[in-house]
Amino acid sequence: MSFSTLFATTSWLSALKREVALWSKTEGWRWIFVFKSALAALLAMWLSMRFQLEQPRLAMITVFIVMRPQTGMILTKSLYRIGGTMGGIAVSFLLVSLFAQEPVLFLLGLALWVGFCTAGAAFFRDFKSYGFVLAGYSCALAGLAAAPHPHAFFSLAVTRLSEVTLGILCAGVVSDTILPRRLSDQIKSNIQNRYADFMAFVRASLSGTASRTELKTMQLKLVGNVLALESIRSAAILEDSEVRSRDLKLRKLNSEFMAASTTFYSFHQILNRLTKNATPAGEALTELYASLGKTLETTGASPRSADAARISARRIAVFQTILSRKVAALKKNAPSLSDSPNTVDFETAIELLHRFLRELHAYTKSYANLPENEQESKSPDDISFAMHTDPVVALLAGGKAFVSILLVSMFWIASAWPYGASALSFVAVTSALFGSVPDQYRGVRHMVMGHGAGYVAAVLFACLIMPLLDGFMLFGAALLPFLMVGSYIITHPKWVAVGTGYVVFFCAMLSPSNPMVFNPIGIINDGSASLLGTAIAGLVFMTLVPATGVWYKRRLAGQIRRQVVIACFDPIPGLVNRFESGTYDLLHKLESTMHLADDQNERLVAWLFLVREIGRAVIHVRQDTAMMQMPHHVPGRVLESIRSTARLFSRLSARHRDDALDSVTATISAIQHEMGLESLAPHERDILRRIRTSLHLIRTALLDDETALAAAVGGLPEQTTEETG
Repeated sequence: MSFSTLFATTSWLSALKREVALWSKTEGWRWIFVFKSALAALLAMWLSMRFQLEQPRLAMITVFIVMRPQTGMILTKSLYRIGGTMGGIAVSFLLVSLFAQEPVLFLLGLALWVGFCTAGAAFFRDFKSYGFVLAGYSCALAGLAAAPHPHAFFSLAVTRLSEVTLGILCAGVVSDTILPRRLSDQIKSNIQNRYADFMAFVRASLSGTASRTELKTMQLKLVGNVLALESIRSAAILEDSEVRSRDLKLRKLNSEFMAASTTFYSFHQILNRLTKNATPAGEALTELYASLGKTLETTGASPRSADAARISARRIAVFQTILSRKVAALKKNAPSLSDSPNTVDFETAIELLHRFLRELHAYTKSYANLPENEQESKSPDDISFAMHTDPVVALLAGGKAFVSILLVSMFWIASAWPYGASALSFVAVTSALFGSVPDQYRGVRHMVMGHGAGYVAAVLFACLIMPLLDGFMLFGAALLPFLMVGSYIITHPKWVAVGTGYVVFFCAMLSPSNPMVFNPIGIINDGSASLLGTAIAGLVFMTLVPATGVWYKRRLAGQIRRQVVIACFDPIPGLVNRFESGTYDLLHKLESTMHLADDQNERLVAWLFLVREIGRAVIHVRQDTAMMQMPHHVPGRVLESIRSTARLFSRLSARHRDDALDSVTATISAIQHEMGLESLAPHERDILRRIRTSLHLIRTALLDDETALAAAVGGLPEQTTEETG
């Protein structure tokens, strides 16, 4: 072989390797997951048949329910699935023992249990929610099968648990041994991409090159990133010891990012207010934020190593020093900044800018120190992630499940419907699943679509393909494309419910068994009953006080405004992180239904951004006030400012808005008077200055005529007006 031929071959192989690597990072992982899911399902079916288990379909369904592209998700989900299944079987044993001969009482007890589990699934998040889902429908599946034969309950329970466990083991082994995709890798990618996205958002905000809609889209993406990292972090603890050792650092990183993001939003808001009105302070700040944008151009690239992150942190620290000199020069060259209103405006913006740089510097340093194994001294309790779930909404979801079970049970008893058990089983399954999704409207629609497609596919397979097959190998080969379709749909986040519904219903209706039975009429009847059960549960969830209606939006608006009350009165230790994570959680919950009622959602998003700004300012007032012995008349004024702000957000009215403005303005005047005293120590004057800037930020937000608060109470008489969300 000549040198040129060898060189051409080497270049071709290198190019092929690059293309394969690129494909694996984009579309390749989807197809790897598709083949792994189908392989695990077929393996579970084969082992179930070899072990003479009664329902191999349950093992297959388990594979598709727990199978996820990342290993840690499977391990965590499987742990809760086993626990939920055992809990559901235990309750079904109690119901069968007490009411096997009393169908009305048995079905009433089942409805109560499924309703309770649905409420738990709606109240909790992530895998706790999944445990409640499993406990609900495992009880229905085991109880309905055992009620006609109570003497065989123990063998039925052991068989069901064996089938579920077999499916879990097959999913875990296949996922962890064949081209595993670790959650730890996804955590690294998440952190790197978020740094780049945040810097892009800051630069776009400072340069004014992005529209308000584009900026809001970028902010919502960052919010989703925070929730995604928290979800991945909690799941990866079972997968990787390295993730466990850095658990506290990951939580700290998330906390610092949320703090920096909110501070920058507050800075950008007051900057817009000052430049919109062409104030001297706004004109003076134009040069500063332009230089900040240029500095972030060099630090904005996502650091791919700890050394690169340390370099970025040093550049930010250098700019902090330069900023102090630039601020001093601006004050010297702009006498108008010495006027009292302009001074407060200017110092408020500068204080926010300094705070943002400190928090950005801390966030970048934490990212740089993430690979190190040294332990953090900060208590984990200070940076726990706060979740907000409305208990009334959770109870309502449980009530819907209870009503759905009762409706189908009444029809079953009244008509002696031969396939009533199948319909009731899927009512229990889908009710628990509907209650756990944030957007029930979309969840119901997608699940019904998936079940309908699975029903059609199962009927076609049973009637046209199954009679032509002979032996397990041909049967598995014929099943493969049908299973792959559902697995591929699952890889698209927006269509997970469709893909899961399709493949679960397909396996349930096809019902591979030992021995295989050709009964197309039975499949059609059983599938129709199950599909009817899904439709009834979906209809109840969509019509009986829907979770996307006006009532729900009003409840969510109240939760959003209550965040300010939390900022005003909750204990100070860990309050910043509790406030930030709770606000981000509410914003993420709202973002999941952004395709519905756009006007309402726009108002709620506007409320969330205003709450972030005012809530953080209140927290800083409280923190700074606790750092010194205040002059005798100042603490009372500060406390009254906080109380009046809390009253405003607890019960919206023009009068409460005016009271809050008067109280904050009076407190600012009192603090300015104290700052003029020569007897005040320098550090005390600095603390009072910070309190004044935080109060001034609250005042400018209350006076802004473009906020959600202004739209709710502006121009109204002094009477209470509730926000309708």
